[in-house]
Amino acid sequence: MLAAIRLDFDPSTTVFGTAVRLDMLALAGVVFLVLIVTALRAGRSGAGAGADGADAAPLRRDDLILITFGAVPGAVIGGRLGYGLIHLDYYWADPSALFDPGRGGMELTLAVLLGSLTAISVARLLAAPLGRWLGVAAVPLILGLGLGKLTMVLGGAGQGLYSDASYASFYGRPGPWGSTNADLAAVPSQALEGFLVLSVVALVLVVPFLLRFRFPDWWILVRPALAPRRNWSLLTGSRRFLTLLALWAVARFVAAFTWRDAHVLGPLGAEQLVLIALVAMAIVGRLFVLGFRRVRVVVAARRAARNDRRARASEDARLAAAAEAESAATAADTATAADTATAADTATAPATAATEPMAHTEPSP
Repeated sequence: MLAAIRLDFDPSTTVFGTAVRLDMLALAGVVFLVLIVTALRAGRSGAGAGADGADAAPLRRDDLILITFGAVPGAVIGGRLGYGLIHLDYYWADPSALFDPGRGGMELTLAVLLGSLTAISVARLLAAPLGRWLGVAAVPLILGLGLGKLTMVLGGAGQGLYSDASYASFYGRPGPWGSTNADLAAVPSQALEGFLVLSVVALVLVVPFLLRFRFPDWWILVRPALAPRRNWSLLTGSRRFLTLLALWAVARFVAAFTWRDAHVLGPLGAEQLVLIALVAMAIVGRLFVLGFRRVRVVVAARRAARNDRRARASEDARLAAAAEAESAATAADTATAADTATAADTATAPATAATEPMAHTEPSP
């Protein structure tokens, strides 16, 4: 049997005369990479993004900075709440310790969830196209989560169950390392989760492209053709974000079986229960998005029909009022003409009587 993998390096380095941990330096590089990739995707997000398939305006890259800062408070609060939930017995005895960042750490699942919610809130305040932003940020976010897990290898954090398997790893130097007993061989859970999450990114990016291949002549495999790009319903707009979030939770759920966390429900740990809830929320959220869009279409159609009915009723009322006014004006003109004619007849009658000669009557003999 092969020996476990020995990792022998110093966890810190010197940058401009200052000691910096390798994992923190690598994590900062990952964050910078995620922002750059998101900004590039935002700049090219206008092609075919209109409601009628026409090009829309690219997303504003300056909004990305504000949205990113908006995600920070939610991530911090969610990380501490999640860590307190997983170690509930410890923080239940001393709730004030939850507000002390020096006691304990951060939990990733609720950090991602609440950070996404606060970022969405900032995007809504900016009146940014929320669905397009979620679709653009989905892949860079999951890519950053996968690479961020791999950076933990440089700090010795995230080591899993102790194991004597050939793929187990241990640290040869005294550290300081992020995991306890880092000198004992254990499953590299952080690397396993990182590779699983990166596999999710590759799955989402590669599989739709491979499904576009067409072979018109099966006996000539050297002349494949590409079908037109298809907009998958699960990988479009906000649904793309929810799909990737659910797949990330599944990958993390699988990796959690190699963690050292205590089991709270059968073979499941507290983090896995949170992940199950997150997957359920992603599925319900997708159904909510679909239902909300359908309801919005129905409401818009009913509102347009109601406005059309009101416009037609108003037009009918206007025409009826105009017809009534015209009828009244016609009746008034008729009455005026009749009065004028009567007055003329009355004035003509005496004059006629005065001009007529009186009849001559002969006296009787």
